[in-house]
This record gives sequence, structure tokens and C-alpha cells, in this order.
Amino acid sequence: MLMEKTKVKLLMILEILKETDEHHPLTANEIIEKLSLNGIKAERKSVCRDINALMGFYNDSADSGYEIALSNGRPKGYYMASRRFEDWELKVLIDAVWQARFLTKSRSEALSNSLRMLAGAESRKVLQNVTPVRSCAKTSKVKVADHIDTLLKAIRKGRKVKFKYEYTDINMDRHTRFDGKEYLINPYALKWNGDRYYLICNYDKYDDLSFYRLDRVADLEITELPVKPAQDVVGPNPSMKIEEFVSKSLYSYGGESMRVVLCIKPFMVDELIDYFGEDLKFRENGSEGEYEVHVSVNNGDGLYYWLLQHGENVKVVSPDPVRNELLRRIDTIRSLY
Repeated sequence: MLMEKTKVKLLMILEILKETDEHHPLTANEIIEKLSLNGIKAERKSVCRDINALMGFYNDSADSGYEIALSNGRPKGYYMASRRFEDWELKVLIDAVWQARFLTKSRSEALSNSLRMLAGAESRKVLQNVTPVRSCAKTSKVKVADHIDTLLKAIRKGRKVKFKYEYTDINMDRHTRFDGKEYLINPYALKWNGDRYYLICNYDKYDDLSFYRLDRVADLEITELPVKPAQDVVGPNPSMKIEEFVSKSLYSYGGESMRVVLCIKPFMVDELIDYFGEDLKFRENGSEGEYEVHVSVNNGDGLYYWLLQHGENVKVVSPDPVRNELLRRIDTIRSLY
């Protein structure tokens, strides 16, 4: 019984120290007072011994995530010198939670509160005050978060999943595609892109990779069927192949991979980096103030949406099929007016 109380006291001291920082340390006597508020009686000597034990354990371990220090200046006392997360790291994570439109407001609140609890008491107040959330658009549907949880379990177990895929009609009603057709899928990875979460997978009856938006997935279930190994679909080094698929397909909405030569204005460089990545090399094309760049991209709708968006500032030099398809889409748009 005595040993159990000693362990509880040690854990409670650690929890008390988590509330401190270098500007708000606690003396041994102040820690004793806080212990008494939780029904734990302790002497100064035993508290100092426990703190030294915690310092010996956490401060000597690079992976512990904590470092406890003793301040001899003013104010004096013990404090948590480092944590698993710095305040700025928690701020970034909390912002990401609130920017994630696929999370409901209640789940965003719960998750951001959990993240704030990893900070000290004073830092929690600051993180609360510097994170406006009213302007964040949130979904009312909880299923995306549930889908992520289910898919992580399926991937961990090495099991196929099955689901139906939905679309929305002009009356804003949801329907399942192909009269409720059930998709049997080998799940490999999950990707957050823009405001959407995607499942990267293999549709079981084919031998290539596909992706599906989780907000359109319905009736998701884990099956007892073993997953098809990713290397059987994409070959050796599947992680790298999946990364390549995501970078080329997800951002371009499918299609075959190809090289495209573009002619751009200098101020378009940041836009190209945002869409095609940083592996770009520019060279002057002979016209003043214009540059050519070769990009690797999939020939899908996403590419043409991007080209149309930046119409007068980007010109397709080659290949001809891309030029012709872009012109066809421009003519189609013109015919509407």
C-alpha cells in the first residue's frame, strides 16, 4: 500500500511540474501544498527526492520529451524546461485542426483542447487567446474522422475494406454510384490534400493504384480478406511508388504521366512551385521576360484546370496533344457565351 501511494505521489508531482515553465517555477513547499489539495501528504525531503528521481529519469533520456530544471534565480523553484512539443509546434498543430474542414466543430474543439493540455498553464492561455476559430468553415458530417480511424485499423491488420461511393445530385441529395455498387479495396495510405482526405489504394480487380475521397465513402467496413501487398501492385519500393503516385495523380486527378514544356512569366514561379513542386529548372526562351520550364505531371483534369486558371500567364509549348486538348476546352467554354 505504501509503495502504491509513493508511485501515485511521484506521478502527481510530474503532473504538477507540467503546469510550470521557466517564468512560473514551484518550490518544494509549493508542490507540497498542491499535493495536499489532491489528498496526498508529503514532507519536503521526500518531495525533493522524488523530483531528483524524475530529473534523473527524464533528463538523461533524449526520447523522454521532458526536462526538469531547478532555477536558483528569481523566482526560485523547479520547472519544466522542455516538453514533447514547443509552444509554436502546438500552435501549428492547433491551427491545422481548425483548418481541417473534414473535422466537425466539436471534434476540432476536443482535439485542440487535447493539444493545448500538452503545454504549460500559462502557455495554454496564450494558445487559447491567439487562435481565432469562428471564421473556420467546418463540416457537419462526422464520418471522415471515423473513416480515418477504420482505415488505420484495416491497414494495421492487413485487411481489405469494402464501401460504397457517393455523389450529390442537383437537389443536394446524396446517392451511391452505380446503384449501390460495393467496392472491394486494398488500402495502403491516407493523404490530406487541400480540404479533402483521400484513400490511396488498389481496386481489387485491377493492378494499379487509385484514390477515393473519404467524404464520399459510405458504409465502410473492414473485411476478413488479407490485403494484396503493395509491392504486388507497384513493384519494389512500394512506399516510394505510392509517393510518386500521390504527387502526380492526386494533384492532377489521374491520367498518364508525361513531360510538359511551359512558357511562363517570371512572377508565375511561386504558382508553379505550389502546383508542380520545387524540382524545376527555368531557361530563357528567347522572348524578353519569358522562361521555359519542363514539368512532370499526369495528363488529367487537374492540369487543364490549372492551365485555364492562369491562362494569359502560361503557354503550353509541348506536347501537341496537351495544346490541342487545352484549345478544345477553351473553344467549349467560348461556345457557352
